[in-house]
Amino acid sequence: MRARIVLAVLFLVGAGTLARGDDKPIDRADLDKRIVMTVYESAVLGTDIFNKGGHAECYRLYQGTLMAVHPLLDHRPKLQANVKTRLERAAKMKAADAAFELRTALDEVQNEIAPSKVAKKALWDRLGGEKSVRVVVQDFIVAAAKDPKVNFDRNGKFKFDDKAIKHLEQMLVELISETTGGPLKYTGKSMDAVHKGMGITDAEFDALAGVLIDVLKKHKVPQAEIDELVKIVAGTRGAIVEKKN
Repeated sequence: MRARIVLAVLFLVGAGTLARGDDKPIDRADLDKRIVMTVYESAVLGTDIFNKGGHAECYRLYQGTLMAVHPLLDHRPKLQANVKTRLERAAKMKAADAAFELRTALDEVQNEIAPSKVAKKALWDRLGGEKSVRVVVQDFIVAAAKDPKVNFDRNGKFKFDDKAIKHLEQMLVELISETTGGPLKYTGKSMDAVHKGMGITDAEFDALAGVLIDVLKKHKVPQAEIDELVKIVAGTRGAIVEKKN
């Protein structure tokens, strides 16, 4: 895996520095195309590495990509400054969070240089709306409850009868709706309040995210939508994981 990362970064550096066959410098338009291609390829490879548990490897791939691309963005100073800021911010994070931070930077580079000409539907609609999301949530709750790495009932502290499960299901559907452009508004407590005192660890959070990815794949959700939803979930880590003093 490390060899793949090194080769990928070397490719990115080469893509930005090669000249044309006639030794003329690459013009800005061609350079932009190469930058978009490299950040896209890095994002695809990184997603595969991350989903297989290689959080640190994914982070380093994204870091190397952005460090190679950064000096090539001098004609886009705001974007260049943003890349630098995210690199610095990610350096202070844990690997999984850092990978998501830098994936955001890769997406921002691609979206600014080559924005989609067609308005993209809200993620909620691309997930299939309430009917499809609810089915996914139901399967997710069942799968999470069975996974000992998730520790869903917090060592037996919480009992989940039918009423409690239905309430949890509704809260999750509402939360997904509100954060993905859906019509339902979240009516529950804040993430901090809900998870206060549970002692949820980073490992348990990662296990929960892994269950979510598996369930989404089971329902044949496209990888792009999986990545987008998982990125949203990753943003809740700080409110869910309880840090030790």
